[in-house]
Amino acid sequence: MPAVSPAAREQAIEELTKRFANDQLTMDEFERRAAAVYAAASPAALSALTADLQQPLPRPVPSTSPMVHIGAVLGSVVRGGAITVPDRMEVRSILGNVELDLTAATFAPGVTEISVRAFMGNIEIQLPPHVGLEDHVSTVLGSFEYRRHPRARSWADASGINSVVRFTGKVVMSSVEVVVRADGGSTFDDD
Repeated sequence: MPAVSPAAREQAIEELTKRFANDQLTMDEFERRAAAVYAAASPAALSALTADLQQPLPRPVPSTSPMVHIGAVLGSVVRGGAITVPDRMEVRSILGNVELDLTAATFAPGVTEISVRAFMGNIEIQLPPHVGLEDHVSTVLGSFEYRRHPRARSWADASGINSVVRFTGKVVMSSVEVVVRADGGSTFDDD
């Protein structure tokens, strides 16, 4: 009986992760299948774990608006105020610092994608409590931290929420922190 290679196991985990991120698997189903991937004794058993997931992944709807770029190289950028957030934004920090206060910003219904790219830098983003959040950021010797103020209501429990901020990108030897403020606008430091 042929053995299952580590590369085949990782490929199966990657496929399950994509399907979970696209809401084709529940958390329980993802965890069950991921455990079964590492327990699979043959390539056939491994293939059976993803065989029912072969429908194509949904393709992102192409945006008609241009991507907005905000970045700092060996410097600092601080932005905020009552702005309208575009549906696509890229935030970069290379040996620098970027601070975005989006608590007074307007978010369009649907998904707003913010791509973060940081190399030996720092990015801090503050969000209002009425938007949801998805995290698809990878890190290498860095951190992506999401904190919700203890008094901020959960976006999943709040009525009328129809905007989600999806974070993507890569953080290398850097720190990215996303903070959701309380309904009254206070930050963690205000307590």
